[in-house]
Amino acid sequence: KCQYSLAKEIARKTTKMIQLNRDSKFEPFSTIIEPPGMKYYSSNNFFMFKSTEASYNKLLEILKNKSVSMIGLVGLGGSGKTTLAKEVGKKAEEMKLFHKVVITTVSQPLNIKRIRDDIIDQLSLELKEESDIGRAHRLSQRLRENTTLLILDDVWEKLNFEDLGIPFDEIPFDESYKACCILITTRSKEVFTSMPCQSIIELNLLSDKEAWTLFTHYAIITDVSSEALKGVARKIINECKGLPIAIVTVASTLKGKTIEDFELALSRLENPKPLNIPKGLISPYVCLELSYTNLTNQLAQSFLLLCSMFPEDYEIDLEDLFRFGRGFCIFGMFGTMENARREMHEAIDILKSCFLLMEAGKKKKVKMHDLVRDVALWIASKSGHTIFTRTEVDQGVLKNDEIMKDTKALALWDKKGYDFLNYKINCPKLEILLLFSSEGGLKVLDACSQSLEKLKTLIINPMLKRDRLFLPESMKSLKNLRTLCLRNQNLGDISFVERLQALEILDLHDSSLEYFPVEIVELKNLKLLDLFQCELEKSILGYKVYEVVGKCLQLEELYLYFVNYEVDFPYDVSFSKLQRYDIVNTNSFDLRRTRAMKKYALSRSYVTVENFISSSIKDPFIRAEFLHLTNL
Repeated sequence: KCQYSLAKEIARKTTKMIQLNRDSKFEPFSTIIEPPGMKYYSSNNFFMFKSTEASYNKLLEILKNKSVSMIGLVGLGGSGKTTLAKEVGKKAEEMKLFHKVVITTVSQPLNIKRIRDDIIDQLSLELKEESDIGRAHRLSQRLRENTTLLILDDVWEKLNFEDLGIPFDEIPFDESYKACCILITTRSKEVFTSMPCQSIIELNLLSDKEAWTLFTHYAIITDVSSEALKGVARKIINECKGLPIAIVTVASTLKGKTIEDFELALSRLENPKPLNIPKGLISPYVCLELSYTNLTNQLAQSFLLLCSMFPEDYEIDLEDLFRFGRGFCIFGMFGTMENARREMHEAIDILKSCFLLMEAGKKKKVKMHDLVRDVALWIASKSGHTIFTRTEVDQGVLKNDEIMKDTKALALWDKKGYDFLNYKINCPKLEILLLFSSEGGLKVLDACSQSLEKLKTLIINPMLKRDRLFLPESMKSLKNLRTLCLRNQNLGDISFVERLQALEILDLHDSSLEYFPVEIVELKNLKLLDLFQCELEKSILGYKVYEVVGKCLQLEELYLYFVNYEVDFPYDVSFSKLQRYDIVNTNSFDLRRTRAMKKYALSRSYVTVENFISSSIKDPFIRAEFLHLTNL
């Protein structure tokens, strides 16, 4: 009777709740916190020289003119266009010339969707439309409502504003469309010939006095420095030809060095070997090469070249860089993964201090200036270790033995779905092969992999998980392979990993497997295993996943989470050598993800346990300096 009464009460209240929900007309009262805008960008490295100030003031005056819809800022790569555009945007925002200031990098190849989504994100728009045309129309509507300054940085070709969702092309000079003003930065004036740019500002190179001020700041040359050193410094500055990026990078690498180091740098600048350098860029190339040569940390040099493998303006994830670099064998042969990671971070800090790398917008990511990337690729090429990286490439180029014979790293980005590498690539020196697809469905045939005996790193990463990935037999027996990264893949049977005896890193993040690869126990050199967010299609009787992993005693890093494996994590599995780990457990009794163990920092062992019974408590708990237990 009691249960019957409760059931009736629940039914009555449910009906009442449905009625209230139908009749209520509450308006949303929460608002999204807008991004910080141009205040986000630091001005610490901005120098307001007279030459810069002239362009700065001209741009601000033009922005005050409501009849101007498009402005162009042109200058050499590395002349400071992006920095100046950001400073102008900050000032325009501060002066309230526009309701909103947005900056996005265009770069090449042109990616309309990414640019449009970047603008939408900075405007804090919540769009229900999923189609490109729907999102473009909605963005265009928003840009008509309030005044907006759009800074489109690093433009290389004519832009279709209609596809972007920018209300400009329809009636370019009609007053009703002045709500949106566009500031374009580019290296070439030819870009403006195909677009109705009403005013073009040219950013000049630095004068001798300005170049001296900039150089002495970064090289830390003071009044007490010797006259002899100052004399050599002036000659070095003369070789930099007034280009800010060349001056800053050269000066940074000479900071604290002796006069002998300065003289050696000058000698290299005065006697370059300018092979295959684009016209007009000999001086910047030679200066940036000197910055590379002056790096006393060989690991920093290697990572700079490795970073050039990524596309222009790409935000490089440092963990990816570590895993790819480990396979590239640019670390020491001995030592732990954690020590190697520390060495990498030290090298990256050196590169950032010399302005050869920059902080990216997101934490733990870096990016390269386009000119630095070009020089790094040039350095790699002339040293006989070519890095071939393309977003779009003709098959004929890959088949050309003369082009590919010295290639050490091959990175093909944004390959279209179901592309076949069904031809032999003659790359006897190839150590890194990276295939990235925005659509999924990449396939590699045996003919492609017959000359890859020296391959140490293989990365295949589609954005979409489609058909099953079939690797050719020759790729399943690569004796020198150290890093295998097959993310977001439908892998099927991967028992072949047993043959990859040199493997140190196995990264199958977010992939589906036919069954758990018990063969990993045979990989005695395996140090990092990433099976996070993986899915098992089948289970085999007679063994348990965690018990198999527990037999990999040499593992130093483990990232483990099977989304459909409903077995409790055992408390008696020993992981005595683990330095970093993230182990998540999902069981049939509690469908929530429970993080059994997590630790990312060596200096402070941090273990979070939400379900004490299902946690490994032997070695990690004994070593923990900080222990947090909940829901016991």
